[in-house]
Amino acid sequence: VAYPEDLPYPATSLRALGAACDAETLFLALSDAWSENARLWDEGRGLAAVRRRWLDRAAGLGGEVAVRIDGNVVRGVFETIDEDCRFVIRDDEGSVRTIAAGDVHFGAVASARA
Repeated sequence: VAYPEDLPYPATSLRALGAACDAETLFLALSDAWSENARLWDEGRGLAAVRRRWLDRAAGLGGEVAVRIDGNVVRGVFETIDEDCRFVIRDDEGSVRTIAAGDVHFGAVASARA
């Protein structure tokens, strides 16, 4: 659909990526997917099913990432999400890091040095 101007990182739109949809069509698809995932989740009892579905569709899996947490940046390779759905990366020093929340950037944005 669209994105704001003057972001501190590269951005694109669905239209620029070749998707021909308007905001209403996108919202309907997202709300249908959200409803299906909420049904699978079942107040936490189906977390494993949601995790499997997420990993089947995960962008950047096995690729370079940068995660900004409280003003610090952790760089490495996106390994997986764990059983509690936390982001798992192998950092530049080879240590495995488990991250519950942060701003995640993939690919060229991840390799840019601040």
